[in-house]
Amino acid sequence: MRQSKLFGRTLREAPAEAQTPGHRLVLRAAIAKPLAAGLYTWLPLGFRVAKKVERIIRQEQNRIGAQEMEMPVLTPAEPWKQTGRWDALEPITFRTKDHNGREFMVSYTHEEFVHLHAMQETQSYKQMPQIVYHFQSKGRDEARPRAGLLRLREFVMKDAYSFDVDQAGLEKSYAAEHEAYARTFERMGLDAISVESDTGAMGGDIAHEFQVLTEVGEDRIAICSNCDYRANLEKATRYIEGGSARADGVPARSAIATPGTESIEALEASLGQPGDAFLKTLLFRDQSRKVVAVVLPGDRDVNEAKLRKALATGEVKFASDADFVEAGAVPGYIGPIGLKTRVLVDHGVGARPYIAGANKKDVHFRDVVLGRDFEGERVDASDVREGDLCPKCKVGRLTIKRGVEVGNIFAYGTYYSDKMNATFVAEDGTRRPFFGGSYGIGLERAVQTIIETHHDDKGIVWPPQVAPYHAHVIALPMNDEDVRTKAEALVAKLETSGVEVLYDDRDESAGVKFADADLIGIPLRVTVSKRNLKENAVELKLRTAAESEMVPHGSAVDRIAEIVASWPR
Repeated sequence: MRQSKLFGRTLREAPAEAQTPGHRLVLRAAIAKPLAAGLYTWLPLGFRVAKKVERIIRQEQNRIGAQEMEMPVLTPAEPWKQTGRWDALEPITFRTKDHNGREFMVSYTHEEFVHLHAMQETQSYKQMPQIVYHFQSKGRDEARPRAGLLRLREFVMKDAYSFDVDQAGLEKSYAAEHEAYARTFERMGLDAISVESDTGAMGGDIAHEFQVLTEVGEDRIAICSNCDYRANLEKATRYIEGGSARADGVPARSAIATPGTESIEALEASLGQPGDAFLKTLLFRDQSRKVVAVVLPGDRDVNEAKLRKALATGEVKFASDADFVEAGAVPGYIGPIGLKTRVLVDHGVGARPYIAGANKKDVHFRDVVLGRDFEGERVDASDVREGDLCPKCKVGRLTIKRGVEVGNIFAYGTYYSDKMNATFVAEDGTRRPFFGGSYGIGLERAVQTIIETHHDDKGIVWPPQVAPYHAHVIALPMNDEDVRTKAEALVAKLETSGVEVLYDDRDESAGVKFADADLIGIPLRVTVSKRNLKENAVELKLRTAAESEMVPHGSAVDRIAEIVASWPR
């Protein structure tokens, strides 16, 4: 490819809206360009990278026996309504109607539709296990698209779906996909770790994310200092010491005057007690407008993802003034005693005396004890923090790291089969529901995450296996006929040898050409210059190397092909 004809121009400076190092390089190196907020166009260099990422994913899916297919982008409303996700996903999906008034959704994911196909194509237990996958555009109406390709409103996802006869079979398929994902990200050049995650709108109870730890990530990951426990904070738990202790001999609760003291921080200052001496009671409303109170230690915050899971709802909001009145609560002085609504009590609340709101203005109670003064359903609804004890080994301390989620896998069992009556004929002749899982990787996010973790102050440093080209041939100066002739002959021989070449045939200075080569980040730079040809040599320089190598002009093709052949694929 002649660089003079390349569709896409490099930039000396990134636009002001670029938010991360990778985002800036995506724009500067002509990898992709925005069309609108959250909508990006692959330029030729980026498209080549995306296709190489896609090839790696496809190879690893094929390796475990998955079969490639393709389902439509535009999906009818009825299956979404059948599973309840038409309403649950309303805030973040694009919808439309055809000329006959029929409703459609731009694909968010394809669980419903692959189950429809499974019902038609997989009718007997003898046909399972099955794993199918496709690469397809997804639409998500992100309220805040961010950081270039990291959070988009339209993107391509590889989503795979497994179908098994029982839970044991599902666990085998899940494990096969887990291993395939680990190999896939390693081959891309990404150091991705598997972490426990929330299942969210996908359903089921078991899910893992593959996270690349980087400060540009918006996810937060809890990692144990002693064992292999790793979990997204939406899912992470902690070990609570002394959880079975009883509070015997605690005096009866008594009222204390706390005028104008409506927050935990104000109570700490006024009463001289630490945050965990108090109970924090919060009032929420779920998607069906039912009101619930959540009680947790005063030094903890509600984890919204956990709360949604506990309530089996797609959304929670803080309660309104009318909800407070109905529940018998007083804003600023709300407590768990005497509430006229459902009460959830976080596992962090122990059998010990607390200070809690009295549901009377300017009044709190002292010596409030769970099980004696109030009751509630025990749930895990609070956050996890740096320094908490690991729930697995109970010894290590949790550290919190930022990460980018580059893949996710879900084992949802019969969640969709039950709702859609998706069944097969079992060995005993009865009809049984499919046990399913789904497995996704976003192409755009994977590409930018590679850039986020593979760059220096000069530009991108592509892992060879996903680089847009193997070699970047630079001719200096371009107006020298001997240089031009020998450079073009070298390019032709390299391409015949299977080496992918970007040929910088522009009439630019050496400084501009070398700066662009570093910015674009192709693994091997090959310089054919007037000075080098006087020595009958060609200069080779790896993007990752500090020094260059001079090779005889006559053996340059063999040497370059040897270098390229040594790289991972």
